[in-house]
Amino acid sequence: MKAIIYKIGNKTLYLAYNGEAMFAIEELHGGIKELPEKLNNKDRESFKSTCEVAALLAEQGELVRRYYGHEPQDIIAADDLRSIIQPSQIAEMTDAIFRSIALGYGSEIDRGKDDEIDLVLMELNQKKTN
Repeated sequence: MKAIIYKIGNKTLYLAYNGEAMFAIEELHGGIKELPEKLNNKDRESFKSTCEVAALLAEQGELVRRYYGHEPQDIIAADDLRSIIQPSQIAEMTDAIFRSIALGYGSEIDRGKDDEIDLVLMELNQKKTN
């Protein structure tokens, strides 16, 4: 499974769009087709939705990491994201959400791969070094 690395403050989040995230977004926001309109508005509801979706994807990324035996990290809540994100980071976080969804569907994004991580490959490499 691949994830998008998103750093905020001193935290590294792994945004993973998996089956659970797909159904949760469907229930909360009507599906990914509705997300661009819901997340790209410049109002409080859009900001709240952006933080909810980012927290959901980060939770799924962390659960996948744990499944593959990585050291557990805290799971960030949407309320915490709303507290620590700076206005200049909102658009960046929204972009990371959409890149995570595209990655979950197997779409290649030509923006460089510095922020993508293959969690399965990371586990295999870790096993080789141990």
